[in-house]
Amino acid sequence: MKTEYRPYRARSMVNKLKHVDDWLWVSYTLNPYRGCAHLCVYCDARANQYGLSATFEQVVYCKENAVDALERQLPRLKRSIVSTGAVCDAYQPIEAEHRITRRILETLARHRFPVEVLTKSDLVLRDLDVLQEINGVAWAGVLFTITTFDPVVAGRFEPYAPSPERRLTALEQVAKAGLTTGVMLCPHLPGISDDEAQLEEVVGRAKDAGAQFVLHGGLTLKEGPQKARFLKALERYYPHLLPRYEELYGVGYSPRGEYALQVGRLAREICRRHGVPDRMSRPILPGEELLVNRRIAESLLLRAYEMELEGGAGHRIWAYRKAAWTVDELDESLADIYGREGMSGLTALPYIGSSIAEVISSLLEEIKGASKVRSRGRNRGRRQK
Repeated sequence: MKTEYRPYRARSMVNKLKHVDDWLWVSYTLNPYRGCAHLCVYCDARANQYGLSATFEQVVYCKENAVDALERQLPRLKRSIVSTGAVCDAYQPIEAEHRITRRILETLARHRFPVEVLTKSDLVLRDLDVLQEINGVAWAGVLFTITTFDPVVAGRFEPYAPSPERRLTALEQVAKAGLTTGVMLCPHLPGISDDEAQLEEVVGRAKDAGAQFVLHGGLTLKEGPQKARFLKALERYYPHLLPRYEELYGVGYSPRGEYALQVGRLAREICRRHGVPDRMSRPILPGEELLVNRRIAESLLLRAYEMELEGGAGHRIWAYRKAAWTVDELDESLADIYGREGMSGLTALPYIGSSIAEVISSLLEEIKGASKVRSRGRNRGRRQK
């Protein structure tokens, strides 16, 4: 399929998320292109919830005024991590010619904004120098989507993206350059790329190449052009799986029943087997304020994730998420509130009940204890000198 490229003038470039993303730890998203020529069959951007059309791979709009729009926006924004590639890959083929993404990175570097790239392309290596510059003044990370190393499956579902082998080689170079890097093993496709052998190959090879984490997640199929296109590919290549997908996705866009939990637990176990986390640690940014709040929020969100994988009650999972967002978005140190008002100060905060307040108080005591240990170590070192 031939992709048409058209110039596009964006009114703004950076979109602010309602809450920090607890997978990628980003607060902002940015897409240099509107549409994507990688043509991944499972891509849910085709479902229109991002304001794209069903034919977004046939016409890709290039945001030619990206830098001007960024220069207007960035001075008004609080410095936090900007994600590129969450919807439309910032390193799709046209970027080699247009270099919009590179100019965006250079602009983010000038404004000292941290950045996280999520891509299926090794073209990101061209901009390793700019990413290292950003990492020196803020933080930079590069994540590669690798769903399988089976060339047949990859060719059918990611037809115009660089091969998984090329992505893995690029990841290795990013890791050697000292940047945070990992793999997005998402989506795994039921009956196609979700078996233990394929998951283990991705996790093992990613770890050997220098991945610091492997995130994993399943396929969503949203009614409309995304689901229709995916089922058409399924009918062509795997017609025997159509009843299985009807069972899993007959109602709703997420798989029904125990399937998602079973595969999620399997992926987590494989990650543990290889000694690689299946969650990304929250980056610490230079001059980070309210660091205790950030760490407490991260711990609460991690608990919500673990509860979800274990099939915990939905209301409990959401209680932890809402409490985490409350903590993360406070303008005052949670440690100061707790030190001044104790448990009553915690339970007075939105979405923090007595049981979660107990969890938070334990976490605060752990942080306080660890800080004392570090302080004693520093003092001992000074005396020895």
